Amino acid sequence: MIFLIGKVSNGQDSNDFFLDEFHISLNRTNLQDDNTEDRYGFGLGAYHSFMSDKKLNLVFGLEYNRTSQIKKNMYEGHFANATDLTYSLNCISVPVGLRLNIGSKTKVFIETGGFADLVIISNRTGTMHTYFPDENNEIDYTDTKIDEKAGLSNSFGFYVGLGVRVPMSRFDLIVKPDYKFGINKLYSNQDDIFNRYFRINIGLKIK
Repeated sequence: MIFLIGKVSNGQDSNDFFLDEFHISLNRTNLQDDNTEDRYGFGLGAYHSFMSDKKLNLVFGLEYNRTSQIKKNMYEGHFANATDLTYSLNCISVPVGLRLNIGSKTKVFIETGGFADLVIISNRTGTMHTYFPDENNEIDYTDTKIDEKAGLSNSFGFYVGLGVRVPMSRFDLIVKPDYKFGINKLYSNQDDIFNRYFRINIGLKIK
């Protein structure tokens, strides 16, 4: 992890570009419907909060998030469908938000903003069912286990979180539950795939 991004030529202090906050997170998708089951994932993040001595901060970060969901049935064409598909998404995420701090020593804060989840790898595993007619016009049924790239699109949306900063000797301990709502479809045919998930973040902020 690169801590120091650098000093720009206009003379700004290098601390303005120092990644001073580091999180680990546990997530769970929030998509459950008749065809979708939610699953757990995890993530890592590094951030910098501009104007950190003020009540209102601008927060910029870089994250890795892995999320997972199960689709019970997916249309795969006129002569095929797939069942029990586990979709796994590995994303580099870029959040930008505003953080409102309340309190003096122990601070409660509200944070909201936008994000882009850039999908670097997406996979799916499950069972493919095909039913092609043969030369006698009889249906030939086959079931095949699949483990393949899913080719899902990037996601963008907004997030909102509520957290607390507890002062320690050289660090602040941060606990922040949040929710990331992906607006766009990652895949759309007869079935749609979105990426929306709750997280619990635990981290340290360097003083």
